[in-house]
Amino acid sequence: MTNIIRPNFGGRDREAEPAMAAEALHIYGTAAGYLVALLEDAGGPEGRCLKVVTGSVGGNVFETVAVMPATDEGRIDADMAAMAVLRALEVVEQGSGPASA
Repeated sequence: MTNIIRPNFGGRDREAEPAMAAEALHIYGTAAGYLVALLEDAGGPEGRCLKVVTGSVGGNVFETVAVMPATDEGRIDADMAAMAVLRALEVVEQGSGPASA
């Protein structure tokens, strides 16, 4: 899937994106001051889909980092993508880098 994590993450103009009012299907957790959650959206050009989003804890601006079809298989893929994003944020929060050899 080419749309799991886009290479231009954070590089788009957020003003151009329409506001999405949706309730989270699942909140995976928080790390490094960010929340990772799963939303279902039917209003976009791709139709009904699952979106993994992340944004500042306590904020109201969230960035979509993964889009999956709203199927059982799509939910599995969304769960895996969300857990990878959350783990990456945990690593950033801990401040640990690659181990020196």
